[in-house]
Amino acid sequence: MTENVYSNPIEKVATGLDWLDHVLDGGMPKQSLVVVGGVPGSGKSTLAFHMMAEAVKNGTNAILVSTTNQPISKLRRQYGNLSFLGPTGALDKLEFFSLDTGVQDATMNNLLNTIVGRPQESDVRVVVIDSFRAISDIAPNGAQVWRFLGSLSANVVDSNCVCLLLGEYSLPRDLDLPELAVADVVIYLEVERLTAMDLRTLRIYKTRGSGHAEGRQAYTVDSNGITFVGVLQSQLGENAPVTV
Repeated sequence: MTENVYSNPIEKVATGLDWLDHVLDGGMPKQSLVVVGGVPGSGKSTLAFHMMAEAVKNGTNAILVSTTNQPISKLRRQYGNLSFLGPTGALDKLEFFSLDTGVQDATMNNLLNTIVGRPQESDVRVVVIDSFRAISDIAPNGAQVWRFLGSLSANVVDSNCVCLLLGEYSLPRDLDLPELAVADVVIYLEVERLTAMDLRTLRIYKTRGSGHAEGRQAYTVDSNGITFVGVLQSQLGENAPVTV
């Protein structure tokens, strides 16, 4: 991999995926706001669960804030069969809470207070909001989204945690949206529908104040979670990943 390595004292948090830690020059920057974008089924939630499982494995806490209409029990069933979650007991150590009831009538301040209260109370190191689009889409205007994100980012620093904002974004088209502009890290999961298979690739669009590997990283998603396949070598004239 070709890397842009920065010499800095930024503390990193392990993602639970060694190859992704390598791509991110040692892991996810602590106290960072991270956007993970992609189409449905690209593996956004699975990536987030890898990071949450790693947090509880290391003796810290992790929270999933769900803004979808799915009951928490359904989420547990849906992801409980992942080999690094249910069988290891990590799933039972994660905290879940839902903002799906009444979220459309809630004010941005109420939502913010609900979200940031948990990490401060529970010594949480990883917070996942799935999906952030459900919050940004109800904002009356862009200015409120900017204020919400500014306050959220400040609370992430105060709580000394990493906050992942998951959503259905299309890049580079959506890079000017407030959440992507404010984010310290932007990760994009892309799925190309090919004749024989779906080609899944991960690309880092931004890491503020830190280094990362350039290019698209091919991966698969199955019951073991996300597995690195190789760096996509576009110069070969084909969309063919080469294992490294």
